[in-house]
Formats: sequence, structure tokens, C-alpha cells
Amino acid sequence: MNCSSHITLSRCLILFIGLLLASRVLADDSSTAPGTLAYYLATNTIAHTDDRDGGYSLMLEIKQPNSTALDRLTNAVWSQSFWLKNVRGLSATPIGFTNYLGGQGLATMVSPRHFLCATHMHPEGFTMVFLDTNNISYFRKTLARLDIGNDTSIGILDKDLPPSVGFLPVLPSNYTNYLSASHLDFIQGIGMNQDMCLFGEPMMLGNGAFVHWDSSVNAPSGLGKNWNVKIRGGDSSNPAMLLIGDQLVLVSHNYYVGGGPNYANQIPAINQAMHQLSSKVHAKTDYQLTEFPLDQWPKIRR
Repeated sequence: MNCSSHITLSRCLILFIGLLLASRVLADDSSTAPGTLAYYLATNTIAHTDDRDGGYSLMLEIKQPNSTALDRLTNAVWSQSFWLKNVRGLSATPIGFTNYLGGQGLATMVSPRHFLCATHMHPEGFTMVFLDTNNISYFRKTLARLDIGNDTSIGILDKDLPPSVGFLPVLPSNYTNYLSASHLDFIQGIGMNQDMCLFGEPMMLGNGAFVHWDSSVNAPSGLGKNWNVKIRGGDSSNPAMLLIGDQLVLVSHNYYVGGGPNYANQIPAINQAMHQLSSKVHAKTDYQLTEFPLDQWPKIRR
């Protein structure tokens, strides 16, 4: 930048600072512009609503008979009016435990045998019930867990689940190349509560130990606030996710009302714990996390 003799040094400095600030605004704005991953997450999630206006009944993923706990679990079926019906990964979260009623404290599978959950919910020793894509129920007992901090625990089942139940890939460790790491930028996420309800959950990923969400806002170009639901007591451990295509991608779990641990920043520790658990129970397999690739989207400027 050249400054003529008619412009003072201070004015040059002010102009230079102004250009820097302007370039920073453009960089920040570009993180949610059309073509970016953030814009895709917002518009892809909206596309799954089929232009419906929301409503709690549309967000309930399964139908259960009003009967005993075990009957409710063995006779449950996927709701055909559910806004995310047939999305891959729904069955990776169990529909409940055989020893108590409801969808509180649920874990989420990240391999055919390993799951992630909230440390403070202590699911070990319980029997979880999974509903596969064909409405068949599978029972699996939790054997052991390891804690790695930030309310994150890794557990292992007594045997593998079939592919019709499946597991979730996780947000990769390089996500900040594609999504804003600012604590001021919301992206469109998907939350889940104890009612087996999946809803819009605007998230701030940041680049730290925790992911944050807020039901009182909406992500740029994303769902309206009528699709949001606030986390409440009893929702702990249920997953927080992103929707990419028809695939749910795991980001975190409900630790407190407004957030949970950032799994992407714990991937090495999670993989190590998965290996230790496999060795402990003498599993014939040694599963590790599957990181969902994001390289089909452009890297954002920060």
C-alpha cells in the first residue's frame, strides 16, 4: 500500500488497520457462505423437513406401546412420520435399558462393539436394547468402561451388534479446516433427549474441550427455532450430531444443558481406550473410531 505525501502516517495506519479488519470480516463470513460445509449442514438439514413446520410429534423417532418396560422395548417400531426417518445411524443409539423405563442416559455405538457415553451416567452392567433398521430388537450387556476425562467414557458390549444396527462415524480431528472454530459462529446440529426425540441444535464447535449449543438461536441458513428443543435433566449422555447427506455424524453427548465434550479433540484417547477394552475382554477384533471425511468441502479462511 503506497501513501502519498498528503496522507499522514497515522492515517496510513488507520487505513491499513481498516483493511485488515475488513479482510477478517470477509474470512469470517466465508465460513457460512454457499459452498461451505456450514452452509451445507444448514440446508441439508432443512431439506429433511420436507417443508413441514415442526412439532414435537414429528421429532419422535419411534413408536412404543403403552405397556411394561420390556414390552415397550421389544415392540417398538420406527415412526414413519419422523422427520429423519431412514437416516443412517439412528439405530446406533439404543432405545433404552431393560432395567428401567425411558430414554435417559443412552450411549451411542462407535464400533460394532464399543460405545461412547457420559461418565456420570454409569451404564456398565446394564442391558441395552437396540432397534435395527428392520424393527428387530437386539439385547446387549455392557461389560466395562474406561473414563478419559471431560465426562467422556468408552464402554464395550458382550458381543458385536449386526450391521443392521451399525455405529456412528465421528467428526474428524481436522474439522477446523472446514468449520469455524469461533465461539461466536453457530452451525446446524442435531440433538436428542430422553423422549427419543431428535431436533435442531445450533452448535458452536470452537477448538477446545467442549462443544456448546443454544436452543434460543438458529444457525445461519438453518432450521427455525421451532425445531429446537432445550436439554433438560435426564437427557445426559444422549448424542449430539451433525447430518451429512443421510448420515448422522457424532460430535458430543449431553453433559450439561448447554454443551458436552468435544469428541474430535479426544480421538487418540478414545482409540487407546477402545483398544484397552478389547484387550481386557479378549475380543477377537480391535475396532477404532471411524472419522467422517470432510475433504469434499473447501477449506475456510481463518
